[in-house]
Amino acid sequence: MRFQKFGHACLLVEDAGARVLIDPGAFAPGWEDLRDLTAVLVTHQHFDHLDLDRLPALLDANPDASVHTDQATAGILAEKGLRATSVAAGATFELDGLSVEAIGQDHATIHPDIPIIPNVGFLLGGRFFHPGDALTVPTVPVEILGAPTAAPWLKLWEAIDYVRAVAPRIAIPIHEKAAAAPGMYYQNMSSLAPESTAVEVIDDGEPREY
Repeated sequence: MRFQKFGHACLLVEDAGARVLIDPGAFAPGWEDLRDLTAVLVTHQHFDHLDLDRLPALLDANPDASVHTDQATAGILAEKGLRATSVAAGATFELDGLSVEAIGQDHATIHPDIPIIPNVGFLLGGRFFHPGDALTVPTVPVEILGAPTAAPWLKLWEAIDYVRAVAPRIAIPIHEKAAAAPGMYYQNMSSLAPESTAVEVIDDGEPREY
């Protein structure tokens, strides 16, 4: 099984004759140039996992590639004129000889006031598990794990305990670019702060008076 990471949660996995791209999001450069893809798997609808601006061109350049995602995201893609197969937890299918199982159904909680969206993880070849934005522990042994590292919904101790719970032979850190994108945190802080509170971001070194 061969892996190529394009940044954040986006991975190209090659095995058993299949070339599968997972979570082509906005924080990952370069995946739009890929060709001869078997399929694109999308764990959920968030922009850092699904770049709706670049995905159409990728699919045009890979006309034989199928798209598999959760039902809500499949609906969003349909609105853009993009065909996708919706999958739910427990679904199994094959991609050019590579087995895929859908595991999990919900995005991790960011904050109790933010609605939870669907999220489906994918187990490829019975070996590699990409959980998306969730800490789902598969009921079967996992040899290789895409291990979320930094996110608004994740504490470091949770990331470590997740790796311990899954106990893979290899853990590949993913979802790390959130640590370099504080805007994701600022936005949530601002939208969830009391109405009487203004969240003012001060750039380093910038004088500001209030």
